[in-house]
Amino acid sequence: MCAKGIDGHSVKAAVADASAFIQGLPFGGVLKLYTTPLVEKELEKLKGIGLQAAANLLVMSPTEEHLKMVREAAKGTGDDARVSEADMEVLALALELKLPIITDDYSIQNLAWHLKVDFITVREKGIVEEVHWTYRCRGCHKTFDKKLDDCPVCGSEVRSYRGPKKRKT
Repeated sequence: MCAKGIDGHSVKAAVADASAFIQGLPFGGVLKLYTTPLVEKELEKLKGIGLQAAANLLVMSPTEEHLKMVREAAKGTGDDARVSEADMEVLALALELKLPIITDDYSIQNLAWHLKVDFITVREKGIVEEVHWTYRCRGCHKTFDKKLDDCPVCGSEVRSYRGPKKRKT
């Protein structure tokens, strides 16, 4: 998918995650900006960071259908253990509105790539390939396709690691 820096880009509309507000997104070039209620709640917890910087902001929730699509995609890439419910909401809204997402969060970018949603970075370079995560027991080294707290074989902690690279289609 497309990774672009926000500087020098005039974007007609986009969906912003919390990192866009935290990084101090220059909102001047964005005509219409969307975010979600959970992002708004995340920002309320951080003193001094709010949504008032964006004059053309609309806070809305994605449909349950699009949230389900994002949750399934997160399970498929292994990002389900790395993204928050707010992250999934933002991705679902971008998917639903067919808009790029503004984020410096690599896990959100990875899911956006998988879902074929363009993303725009604020300060970071952005990912250059999709990553699929695998889970491995620290004790017996058995691998799993989904996140588990403890290994069902030996009871040791299960940790995530980069799985084998997938060929681009």
